[in-house]
Order: sequence, then structure tokens, then C-alpha cells
Amino acid sequence: MLNRVKKYIQENTLCGTNDRILIAVSGGADSVVLLHLLHQLKFKVAIAHCNFMLREKESNQDEQFVKALSEKYQIEGHFITFQTKEYAAANKISIEMAARDLRYHWFDKLCTENEYSKIATGHHLNDSIETLFLNLTRGTGINGITGISPNNGKIIRPLLFATRIEIEEFAKSEKLDYRNDSSNDSLIYMRNIIRQQIIPTLKSINPAFEQVMSRNISNFNRAATIYNITIKEILNGLIEKEGEQQKIDIKKLQTIEYRETLLFEFLSPLGFSADSIINILQAADSEPGRLFFSESHQLLVDRDFILIEPIKTHCASYVIEEINDFKKLPFSIHALIVPAENYTIINSVFVANLDAEMIQFPITIRHWNPGDRFFPLGMKQPKKISDFFTDLKIDRLTKDKIWILESGKEIAWIMGYRIDDRFKVTQNTCKVLQIKLQE
Repeated sequence: MLNRVKKYIQENTLCGTNDRILIAVSGGADSVVLLHLLHQLKFKVAIAHCNFMLREKESNQDEQFVKALSEKYQIEGHFITFQTKEYAAANKISIEMAARDLRYHWFDKLCTENEYSKIATGHHLNDSIETLFLNLTRGTGINGITGISPNNGKIIRPLLFATRIEIEEFAKSEKLDYRNDSSNDSLIYMRNIIRQQIIPTLKSINPAFEQVMSRNISNFNRAATIYNITIKEILNGLIEKEGEQQKIDIKKLQTIEYRETLLFEFLSPLGFSADSIINILQAADSEPGRLFFSESHQLLVDRDFILIEPIKTHCASYVIEEINDFKKLPFSIHALIVPAENYTIINSVFVANLDAEMIQFPITIRHWNPGDRFFPLGMKQPKKISDFFTDLKIDRLTKDKIWILESGKEIAWIMGYRIDDRFKVTQNTCKVLQIKLQE
């Protein structure tokens, strides 16, 4: 086993002698064997153990067991306790997902604080096979049947070549004690159903099932590599980027026969489900204006484009008590009051030339609300801001990011677009409030 893991590390370039490796040790056979092997190979290692408080006394006993391992190997150990059930309930996610989020967030924190360059986990071949079947039950593309990768960023999996039985037999031969996780027997978890019921049935059909699946996963990975190269080339010609926003030309997309596959590969990593992608395509054909959301992104099907960008929580408003407060805003804006005499109007949508005596402090800077009205420059009748945006063909995502400058409960400037006619500079103006918004 020692030579096999050494060869696997070298073939997949998982880590080197200069790396400091944080090993995730649960106390189970796979993580105990991983610790033992990396220690024998003289890598610089440390232990990280999470107590998820899911199995009452067993969780605490696991922690004590891993602390004893830290002392046995005389290496540094990091230990933490999580209220996993409470976290899962608060975030409306599964226990499994909660444990994963908590674990890897902590691992990243430890790496930053202690300069660990790699995080090693004890995932093995059976885990990879189970992941493949788990993804199939949930719905997936070709990348979902490639199993678990030997590395993912700083995360490495040096035992991915070995089966669960091989690892347990090695532990027995080396007289390594380990803990059995009773939750692995519970059929409330989908992975355990696959492990205990589906895979044994397949092994009864073909006793060499694990070896066959190992070859299948290798084949799937090679096919996925070719597939991903092609998908990336097509998406690069289809997607335009403007800052954090990405957009897809709907007319171009509609000419592609396999557009559902393209959208799936682009949007599924952003958290959009396969069902959402079907609905997005339907909206692109006949229902412009629809919004879709994943946990991290929002997507608008506009008239000509599909627009995607990260979800951000905007401040509802800012209050400007006096002119120097403009400097405190989180975006670049410059304001000054100058005499009107000899002042030259700057004709730019990014500059507001306002009659200073018409402005009442405090000024409020906020986003628009339905029902907002103003008098666009040059007009003597009010106009709904929503209609103003529609006339300019401003999409919904952009609308929600536009700032409004309000004085005395009246809108003085739609920032970056138009000032209100009532606040314009006239022949009677004595002082000008000039506000420049950085383009």
C-alpha cells in the first residue's frame, strides 16, 4: 500500500516535499490509514478533526480517539465542535451539506492561519463510485459521472485508487485501530442506500464491479475532457462579459441545436437546476422579463439577452448630511458648490449640474421604487421612472442597481441618466452643485 500511494501521488502530482499537509481525520479506517501512510512517507502533516455533534457520545469518543492519534504520531492537531443540526436548519440545507460547508470553511481558515498548502482527505474508490450513482439519481451531465477527482484546488485524495476493503485490510495488517461510524449504517442518507443496497446488488451480478467501475470512471474522465474543451470553445464565442455580469445573445443561442446542454454546463455550476434551465429556454422563446434565482446568482431573460450576475445585497439608502459626506459613499463620486457666474455646464449623463439653492440637505441616495416619478430634463410633466427606464430599454437587473438622488422627497437626479428639470441651472441660479459620478 505504501508504494501504491507513493506512485499515485507522483502520477497525479498531488503534493511534494515542500508542502505542509492538513489531513482531515475523522477516526475512520480511511483517514487513519491516510495519516499513517503520509507520516511514513515523511510528509509534513497536521491533523484536523471536526466534532459534528451528530452521534451523541460517539462523536466525543471519536474526538478523544483522534487526539490520541495526534499524540501517538507527535504531530499538531486542530479540533473543533459544530452545532451541525442547528446550522442545517438555519440555512435550510441537509445535514450532509451542512457538515461539508462547516468542515471545508474551517479547513480553509486553518490553511490561511497556519500556511498549510494542501488538505488531504481519505476518499477512496468506493466513495467515487457512490458519488457517481448519487449524481445520477439527482440528475447530472457527463461531468457528474466522472466520480471524485484526485485533486481539486488544494484538496488532495491520495487513497482514491484503493477500495474500502483494501484500506481496512491494510489497517488490520498494520494493527491500526480505527473507529466505526454508526451513521454509516443509517438508511436515512441516500449515500448509505447506494452503499448498502444498490452496489451489493451490482456486485452480485459482477464480482469485479469495483474494478470495472474504476475503468469506467477513467473512460468517463477522458471523454469529459474532450467534451469540456468543445463546450468551452462554444461558450467563449457565445458569452459576453461586462464586469461581473455575463450575457448570452438569445438569437445566437436559438440557432444551436444542443442549446439545453450548453446552458446546463454553463449554469449548473452557478446553482441552476436542470428544470430551471428548461424554463429559462422557454422564457427566452416567449416570455422575456422573467427572473430566475439560484443561491448565488440571478438570471434575467431580457428581450435580446440572457443576463447573469452574482446576487448582491444592496444598501437600501445613504443619507448625505452635508457636502463632504459624498466622500463617504462606497462608490466614487465628487461634489462641490461653485458660483454660477462664468460656470460652464458640463453635458454628460455622469455629471449633475444642479441649482444649489433648490437642493435641501440631508440628501438621500437610494434605489428606485415602483411609483417613483420625476420631471425629466426638458419636460414640464412628470413621468414614471419605470416608464423612463422602459423607453431607454434598460433591463431589470440594471434598473435595480441605478441610484436615485433625492432632495426634500423629490427626485433630483437619476444618477448616470437624467436630472430633474426642476433642479436645473437657470439664469437665476447663484450657486451650482456639481456632482460627478465616476464612469
